[in-house]
Formats: sequence, structure tokens, C-alpha cells
Amino acid sequence: MLTVLEDERYIHEDLERIEQGIADRVRDDPNHIRNRLNRDHEVAQLLEQMQQQLKSLISIHDDQTRSAARELEKLDTADPFGQFYGHVEELREHHSRYPNEQAENSEQRYKPKHHGDSNGLMPSIVDSIFSGEEAYGRFFDLNTCHEAFLNLPNAKRLTYLQYLENFDNFTPGHGGIRRAEKLSDQYLQYVTQLVEYLTSFRKRTRPLDDTDKVLREFDQEFDKAWENDSVQGWALDKPADASKTTDEAAVWCDDCEKEFKNSNVYNGHLNGRKHIKAAELRKQRKADDGEQITTRKGGAVSTTRIKERAIAEREHRVKRLASSMSTERSDTRVNTERKQGMTERERQQELENLFSASEAPKSNADEGGERGEDGEEKIYNPLKLPLAWDGKPIPFWLYRLHGLGVELDCEICGQFVYMGRRAFDKHFGEPRHIYGLKCLGITNVTLFRDITKIGEALKLWDRLQQVQKKNKVDEGSIVQMEDGEGNVMPEKVYNDLQKQGLLCASRHDHSRTLVGMKGVYRPLPALYVVYVLRSSVRKASLYVGSTPNPQRRLKQHNGDSKGGARRTSNLRPWEMVALVSGFPSMISALKFEWALNNPHLSLHIPDESRLTVVKRRKRAKRRQHLKRPPHTLLSIVSNLHLLIGVPSFVRWPLDLRFFAPDVYAAWEGWTAAPKTRDGSPSNPPCRSGLRILTDFVRDAASDQITGAQALPLDYKPMRDYVQKAHDVVASNDRIPCVHCGEVLTEGRGLHAMCPLDGCTAMGHLDCWSRHGLADDTEGNLIPDMFCCVSCGGEIRWSDMVRELSLRIRGQKEVERLLREAMRIKKKEAKEKEKAERQVKKRTRKKKAEAAETEEGGEDEVEDKVGKRKRKKKVATVETEEEVVEAKVVRQPTKRTRKKKAVEAEVQEVEDGVFRSQPRKRQRKKKATEADAEEVG
Repeated sequence: MLTVLEDERYIHEDLERIEQGIADRVRDDPNHIRNRLNRDHEVAQLLEQMQQQLKSLISIHDDQTRSAARELEKLDTADPFGQFYGHVEELREHHSRYPNEQAENSEQRYKPKHHGDSNGLMPSIVDSIFSGEEAYGRFFDLNTCHEAFLNLPNAKRLTYLQYLENFDNFTPGHGGIRRAEKLSDQYLQYVTQLVEYLTSFRKRTRPLDDTDKVLREFDQEFDKAWENDSVQGWALDKPADASKTTDEAAVWCDDCEKEFKNSNVYNGHLNGRKHIKAAELRKQRKADDGEQITTRKGGAVSTTRIKERAIAEREHRVKRLASSMSTERSDTRVNTERKQGMTERERQQELENLFSASEAPKSNADEGGERGEDGEEKIYNPLKLPLAWDGKPIPFWLYRLHGLGVELDCEICGQFVYMGRRAFDKHFGEPRHIYGLKCLGITNVTLFRDITKIGEALKLWDRLQQVQKKNKVDEGSIVQMEDGEGNVMPEKVYNDLQKQGLLCASRHDHSRTLVGMKGVYRPLPALYVVYVLRSSVRKASLYVGSTPNPQRRLKQHNGDSKGGARRTSNLRPWEMVALVSGFPSMISALKFEWALNNPHLSLHIPDESRLTVVKRRKRAKRRQHLKRPPHTLLSIVSNLHLLIGVPSFVRWPLDLRFFAPDVYAAWEGWTAAPKTRDGSPSNPPCRSGLRILTDFVRDAASDQITGAQALPLDYKPMRDYVQKAHDVVASNDRIPCVHCGEVLTEGRGLHAMCPLDGCTAMGHLDCWSRHGLADDTEGNLIPDMFCCVSCGGEIRWSDMVRELSLRIRGQKEVERLLREAMRIKKKEAKEKEKAERQVKKRTRKKKAEAAETEEGGEDEVEDKVGKRKRKKKVATVETEEEVVEAKVVRQPTKRTRKKKAVEAEVQEVEDGVFRSQPRKRQRKKKATEADAEEVG
């Protein structure tokens, strides 16, 4: 049984042993960082144990339980021999109970353990507290914090290297995170995680420093700054950067926490949805500031301000901890760049070398060999030769062989000195030299070997850039194009200008323009529409798509034919209720379709005019695309009205067709919306030149084709226009330009014709364009609607250009249309001739009957009619023998048939002449013929 005095003696002995163990470890100075950190952690543990023992010793001296006093009183009054023999009996009983227990060696308890001791390899403390990325405290391992930062809402997608440079920059707006977004719980967790890691890293790499004391100093600095309202980015009234504009004309927006170049840009963004949302958030934050709570000192502080203080305090800790560990931060950045060029095998080998270098045992002369004053073997190195892997100097001959006494410096590496030619040649591929070249703007490192001067490197780089520019061949400039005025440009630039309609064309000569148009092989499409479908099962379900063949696409949607249309397979059948036609190409129709399907994202719609707005979810864990809003009849009609009038589509020759009365009524209701208080219409009117057509299905049982089924899919509506232009061009006449009067030459230039019926006015395309833009004051490049100079009718520019593209690029289509037109003309001529014959025949019959009626009276007419009936009856009741005889009779020859036909025609003419004569002459002639017969 240990007494209080024995405990006190044991503590004093233990304190002396701990002090000796600390002295032994401090005297030792390992070369490797792992061993140094292991020594520091052992010293820190011994210091902590010493503090605990001192606390125990102080409690014994205080003697609050008076156990020491009672023990001293026993020593004074009790029998000393009896107590001695009692202690001996206790020791014997203990050893009899534990006979194999060994006595503890107090000297070996705190003695430094080396790897070469008989006890074997001792486990290291630092192996379990550092990760492989940290390399025993040399580098940061902020990968987890980097992932947490990327998962923050609206955070910029920074790389790991960029994050290492900016993780302590908490300026509002930097990194994509603003002040209002920092109040979220996710951001608080991120900053807390970052503070905890940096604090833990400092404690693990500097175990002998009082980290808690350093943190208390940081907190005191923060408290003073917070009371003075001088914490950057957390001021009460304005952001910290509000007064730090980069230019005198710049304007700062407190709501958006963003700087604008001038007042015009600032005023333009005030109506944007981003500014409105930021202003609402700021108002909400000020409203939350009204909720006050009472502090211990009796002051009133808002709940939002308390949360801001907690976040700002953590940000301040991160800044100060990062500044106190700037060396580790820069080393981490360099190590990350170096590892990016290494393979996985090289990384594993580097970790193994790092561990094996720290595990190398120290060489001793013998187990009890003599050491120096510090307990280590002395190394004799008067020439200061480099040390080998075993810690001993290398041989002098090897030193001379490798030329390690020669110093070679490199200005690109920051005047770093390399010992020996071998190390100097090797450093050109090392990260230090490569980083120096990148700082100079040099990317091709292999060509700059053996160059150490900055001036020489820059001079060579400029020379290489000049040679590369001379030898570089631009693929877009190989083919040169020339416009109508002789301007030569690359093919790519020419095609871009042609698509935008910005080509400089000559007034009369367009031959070179025709060469450029050979890149486009097809004419403008006959039909390409953007349609709106509605389900017959559920009227609220709508679908928007585009197609060149509405009839076929509707069958696909309804399942009558194969091909796509999976999204509409559940609510069949579908009906086409509206469509937009007149698109110049498939791409333009697809653009319009996408804008109508995504009015909340389309850049064709300005932010201030956008009708459909989708709010982003506040608690989204990651950045997501805005979900497409559901289609409704009102949203489609309103967005369709908006898209037709935006600058991107307002000049397009579009036609709007409605096939359902309720959809047309919705359109009329939206365009005829009531006016506002100031008298202006709530919705802008439809643009000029827009043709709105209706084709409702009134009777489903009728065979009449209506709706989308009646739309022409080819160029048939342009058949007469194409025929007219072909006849004029093929006439080979000297046709003058209707505008400038110059004779049009086939094959030289683009010649357009008036599309109106009966007008054959023809002229240069640029002349038509100048005429159409004569009254334009908006600076448009392409006309829309104008009047013809010859006939005065209204012309649509798209009709003229579509026929011109068909004539130039669609020869097969033109030939097909001309053949069809010829076939139709022949058919119409035959039908007209047949009708004229029937009319003549009916006329002759009526005249003959009228003449007979006048001469013979009604009786004669009845007799003749009876005779005709009897003749027909006799002809129908012929016997079989008569039929056989009629067949046996010899058929007339070809000459006979021709002769009879001529006689019949002569007789017919004579009859016509006879009937056209007056009735008196007819009677006289008949009487003369009767007298002649009687005389004969």
C-alpha cells in the first residue's frame, strides 16, 4: 500500500525522468521531416504528462482531504516496527500472488526509442495522423474542402490549383458566392469544415506551439474589427467593395454587389430579373434584421446579424491560419503542379521512397559504441562533400568525376545554383525550370534546352512565333471568293456574310456572286412549319414541333405510321390546332421551335420582355438546369405573339394558320387585351405583314379536305409564277431592267421577276432591293413588303427570292413544274374543244327542230317523232339472221370511209348554211326542189 509520501516521491522521480527524456529528444536533430515531427509529438506528449503530474503534486501539497496529516500523525504515534513488518507482509503477499511480474525500469520508460534497438521497430505517431497527400505535414490536403466548395450553389467551377490560391478570399461576389448566399447552412458547414482542417493541420505540424493561444489572439482581433464595423464584406450598410470602383465612371449596385462600367449599363440592368431578385433578397434580409433579440449586455441584435458574425468569424480564422502557413500553401501548389505530370506508378514510388528514407537505421560502431557529446557518431567531412544514401560523404574521386565542385546558375530558375553538370542538365525537365518558362509565356519547353538567360529565351520565342506565322496556312483562306464589287475575302468570311445578307453586290454584274452561290445546292424549301398539337383525350396537353410534312408527321404522332413521336404516344389521338409557316430554312424553323418550347431560356427574348419565368429551387444540392415549364394554351399563344415580334424573327415572312376556333379565339383575346390605365394596350399589336389564316373543320363527315391536310407540300402554288419567269427568260429577247433600264444578260447576275399575275416586270435583284428599301428608315438590309414599279401591286420579298432560288438551284423542280403545266394545258384544251363540239351539236339540233315545227306544224312533228321511235324500235328488234347478214356484208374500205366522212362534212356545212338562211328562202328552195323531183 503506497502512502502519500511515497506518491509524492514517485511523482518527483517521474518529473525528473520526463525532463531527462525531453532533453534527450531535444538534443537529437533528425534529418527527415517524419522523424522530426515524431520527435516533436513525443515531446508534446511528455509535456502534457508533466502537467498532469504537476497537478497531482499540487493537490497532494494542498492536502484538502488531510490524508498527509493523518499519515504523519501515525508515524509519530504508531509502532514503527509493526508498520514495517506489515508493509513487508503486503509485499510478500503481492509477489506470491503475481510471481511472474517483472519490475518496471523507470530509466527505460522515457528513453528515446530508436529503430535499431533490440525491441524492434517502434510504431510512429505521424503515420496515423497524416494522409498520403499531406506527406507528413509538408502539403495541404484540401480535396474534401474543394469538393464541398464546388457543391455550393452558384459557386464557380474552380480547379484544385485555382482553389488553393483563392480558398481564403471571401470577398462578396468572388468565386460566384455573394453575401446573401453566404447565410445558407451549407456555406456555414463548408467554412466550419475549412477552419477545423486548418486548425487540425497546424496542431499536427506544430505540436509544440500553443495553437489555442494563437486562435484566441485571432478572435480578439476579429472582435475589435466587428465592433468597429470594419470586417471586409460584412459591413452593415454597404459592401466592402462599394467604394473601390476601378473607374471614375463606374457605378456600384448594392443589390447585385457588382460594378458596372457606366450609368447607362447600370440603368439598363435595373429592369432585369437578376437585379429584381437580388433587390427582393436584400429587402427580405433587412426585414429579418428587424427581428431583434436581447444580448447579455442589454443590447438588441438581429438574428441575421448573429449568423453573419458566426460566418465572418470563421472566415477571419481561415485568412489568418492560411497566412500563418503560407510556406505549406506555396509548397502544396508547386507539388500539385508537379504531380499533374506524373503517372500513378511514379506517385506510388515517391511515397515508398519517402517512407523508406525515414526508416533507414542509423549506423553505429557497435551496440555500446562510443558517441560524441550529443550521443551521435561524429562524421569527418572537412571538404564538405555531398552525403550518400547512408549519411556518409561520397568518395572524393566520385566528387571529381561528376564535377560537383562546378557551380552552374540559371536565371530562369531565379538564379538557382546547381552543383555539377549532371544536375544542371537534368533540371531543364524539372518543374522549377518549366514553371519559370511558363511565367515568361513560353509553352514549347523542349526547344529551350541549355538556355538559362531570360533575354535569350524571349528573343528565341519571338523568332519562333514569327516563323510559325509565316508557315501557318489558314484553311479558311485557301479558297478566295470575290463579291460583285471585286472585294476578295476567304470562303468562310464570304459564306458568313452571305448568310447574313451583308455581301457587297455590284449593281449590274453578279457573275462572281453566282460562283459563291454554288456552295448552296438546294433552293429554299417549299414548306417547313412549326406546329402545335392538342390531345383529343386531354385537351390541356399540348405539344410543339417542326416538320416539312405536316400530314405525315400527324400520322406519326397518332401511330398511323412509323417514325419517332414517342413523347406523344400516351395521349393519342392528336389534332393539329395551329402552325407557323414561311421559314426560309430548316435551321430557322428549329430555332423558332426551340424558342417556343423554352421561352424561359431563349436568348431571342429580352429579359425585360420575357413572359415565362421559372424559379430555381433554393435547396438544390447541385447546380441544375431550369426545368421546362408546362405548356398551356395561354402560354403558347402569348409566347407565339411575343416571338413573332422580337427582333430575331420580326423580318421573317411568316404565316400563322389556325385550325381550331377556340385557339383562334384565344389568339384574338390575347391580341385584343384591354388597355392599361394610361390608355396604352397591355399587349403590343401584331407586326405588320403577318398573314393570319383560318381553316376550321366544320363537318367531320364531309369529304372536303381541310386543316393541315390541305396544305401544299411542294412548289405547285408557284407553278404559274415559274412558268411565267421561264417563258420570259427563254424568249431570248432583250429584256431591260424595270428599275435602271439596262439590258439583262442571262448568266450574269441575279434577275428577279414580279410575282403578281399579268406582270412581267424583271430587274436586277439589288435594284429590287434598293427600291424596296427606299422608304426604310430603320437601317434594314433586306426589304419585306413593297410595291411593284410596273403594275403597282404589293410584292412580298420572300416570294421573289424563293422563285429565284428555285430557278437557279432547283432545275429538276422547275422541269417537273413545267411538264405538269404543259400536261394541264393540253388537258384543258381538250376539254374546251369537247365542250365547244357539244354546244354546236345542241345548237344545230335545236335549230332543226324549230324549223320543222314552223313548216309542218305540230302533226308533222309528231309523225316524224313517231317515225324516229319506230325506226329505233325496229333496229332493236332485229332478228339474228339480219345480224349475221350485217356481219357477212363486206366492210367498206379505208378510202370509202374517208369519202363518206368528207361527204358528211360537206352535207353538214350545207345544212348549216341552209339553216342560217331566212325562212322564206328555205321554203322557196324546198318548193323548187319538189317541183324538180315531180318533173323528173
